[in-house]
Amino acid sequence: MGHLLNEPIRAEHDPAGRLTAYEWRGARYTVDAVLKTYGAAADTRIYRVRITGAAGPAVAELGRDADRWRLRHVFSA
Repeated sequence: MGHLLNEPIRAEHDPAGRLTAYEWRGARYTVDAVLKTYGAAADTRIYRVRITGAAGPAVAELGRDADRWRLRHVFSA
C-alpha cells in the first residue's frame, strides 16, 4: 500500500534533461530508474520511479506540471 502525499519537491536533471534525483523535506532521493511515464500532454506527466534514499529503496510516483514537480505517492520496495 502506498502513502498519498501530494507535496512539492525540487527535481534534479542531468544535462540531457533526464530526471536524476529530487529533494523532499530536506532529504535527497536518487532516481535509479524510470519505470513508467504517463499523461496526456508533453508538459504534464506522471513518472513512476525506483528511488534510493537514506531509508533504502522505494518506488515513488512524481507528478510534473510544466516546471512544477510534486511527490504524489511512495510505495515500499
